Amino acid sequence: MSDSVAGTEEAARVLRLALADELERAGSLRSPQWRDAVLAVPRHVFLPTFYTTVDAPDGMTRYTLVSREADAQKWLRLTYQNTTWVTQLDRGATLPNSGSCIGTPTSSSTLPGVVVRMLEDLDVPDGTNVLEVGTGTGYSTALLCARLGDQHVTSVEHDAVLSAADAERLASIGYRPRLVVGDGGKGSPDGGPYGRIIATYSPSRVPSAWLAQSLPGAVILVSLVGSFDAYGYVKLHVGDGAAQGRFLGSDVSFMLSRETLRPAIGPLMSAALQARDATVGLDTAIRPDVLVDPTFLWSAQLAMPGTTRLRLATDRVAGQWFLHTDGSWAVLERWNDGTTRAFQDGPRDLWTELESAASTWLSNGRPGLERYGLTVTSEANTVWLDDPGNPVGVLGE
Repeated sequence: MSDSVAGTEEAARVLRLALADELERAGSLRSPQWRDAVLAVPRHVFLPTFYTTVDAPDGMTRYTLVSREADAQKWLRLTYQNTTWVTQLDRGATLPNSGSCIGTPTSSSTLPGVVVRMLEDLDVPDGTNVLEVGTGTGYSTALLCARLGDQHVTSVEHDAVLSAADAERLASIGYRPRLVVGDGGKGSPDGGPYGRIIATYSPSRVPSAWLAQSLPGAVILVSLVGSFDAYGYVKLHVGDGAAQGRFLGSDVSFMLSRETLRPAIGPLMSAALQARDATVGLDTAIRPDVLVDPTFLWSAQLAMPGTTRLRLATDRVAGQWFLHTDGSWAVLERWNDGTTRAFQDGPRDLWTELESAASTWLSNGRPGLERYGLTVTSEANTVWLDDPGNPVGVLGE
């Protein structure tokens, strides 16, 4: 081993120790077994390159490539920060020649605090077969291998190029789990049945295949996302033909499932902006702070499936827009002088629907996500409030 490699490995060991201590202080890392895994797995192996971000004056996010070749010390230090790093843009189609570039993130290495928290929440006993859905960079896969042994780990990745790179990186540190290229929503029946399933991407619902590939008593852990981009992190316990559990919060989020389609916003937004000036404003009782509450947004997107939310701002006014593919739209505008006004147009009265959703949420006592639960069967994903006998919505495809 060369002096430079030995120096890198020693520096990485020190950084892993500091990371483990940080995660323990934050409460994400709670057990000696997972601490040992964090200390054993070199995160830098799974981040040969990644992107830092900066919000440019034009409002666009620009990405700058970080690599060992460009600055070895900076690269190594950043790989052990408790930070999410974007690792792919536009499914690999966008690569910066020099400086920064613009693109859409399509893969990332999630911050270790979230990864470790989820692994702790998985409550996995020794000897359990685990299905990981979304291999990504392979870092969380390596943590599972370190904790359970690679013979107990199956991981599915949609991107064949990423999966091949993951296999090489995992093998370089001695792990050879079962890696599968395919649709994560279909799971991997050949490696099942599983005692634990963990998703490291965010689908809109729990696929029935995961339920079918789970053992009785299994746990499914996933962060779900709706059309308002509000997340719900849920832990499900598998019983006879169904899985059920409560949401744990809204602070765990991942890249969207590649099968989760979003409508083309540009034409919808353009049409809404043109119609806005000819639309009469409405008085509204909804306060702007309600519209940014993640739990309200979670409950509202259940009541308004197929509606997309986005925020636009100018020097004078900030607008929260709600757009539907049928051409319906609504917006709440908040001007610099503090006045607010709502507008809506189209086949559906989206603002009226939003007011109804807000009224229901407020009358229920502004429930946090922990009061919501989910029941999954082969037919439906049913969300309930406080009790399974009080359904409040069904998650769509």
